[in-house]
Amino acid sequence: MRPLLLLLTTVFFLAGSAHAQQWAGVRSGYPLGVTVHYGTPLDAFDLRVSGRVVADGGNVRVGVGLDLLRAFASEGPLTAYYGAGPALDIGGDDLVLDVHALLGGEFRFSDVQLDRLGLFLEGTLGGRISLGGVSANTRLPAVGAALGVNWHF
Repeated sequence: MRPLLLLLTTVFFLAGSAHAQQWAGVRSGYPLGVTVHYGTPLDAFDLRVSGRVVADGGNVRVGVGLDLLRAFASEGPLTAYYGAGPALDIGGDDLVLDVHALLGGEFRFSDVQLDRLGLFLEGTLGGRISLGGVSANTRLPAVGAALGVNWHF
């Protein structure tokens, strides 16, 4: 657990030195869970670091995820993006690796002078692989959906 905490701390400090716009947010969806995240721009992509709690198959797992995101269309307050990344969850006597691709869109409330606030919807497709021996947690393919809010600063 200490290496994971060190990694997250390093990412947050490096991201804090970026000059472009960053964001933080929360999302929930399917599979059932809550995720908090922090994002920052890199050269070609945006990096999003997430901490999450997932309830799946009668087990509750906590984990961390990384996503690389890239916008591909922007029209007014709406931005569409794609990305991919891994997540690692632990709990219920299991360690689960989630690898996924995602497609999403964010709506910014700029018309009502709340341009820092964004509402987003994402869909994911990938796989969840049990690394701890509980084969019931392996799902190929695995689909997901999330609805969330971001605060840009």
